Amino acid sequence: MSRFHLINGTKVAYTAEEEAARDKEEATYASIRAANEYSWKRAEAYPSLADFADAMYWNSKGDSSKLTAYYAACEKVKTDNPKPS
Repeated sequence: MSRFHLINGTKVAYTAEEEAARDKEEATYASIRAANEYSWKRAEAYPSLADFADAMYWNSKGDSSKLTAYYAACEKVKTDNPKPS
């Protein structure tokens, strides 16, 4: 697949050196993305901080059930999306 620059409204094809440099950039990004994918999956799956605040409030009133459930949900996220070793 040939890539292009847009220079003054004109499409100009990448040179072979530019293509190679761009391929290297994309490979580097893909490697970083793959190495950190677990963290993005975790971030999307964690319960909200609003849930945590609510659980802390009820914990201060003597009801620890919501906080226990919150911690369990966080642990499940970690188990479902393990950190690579």
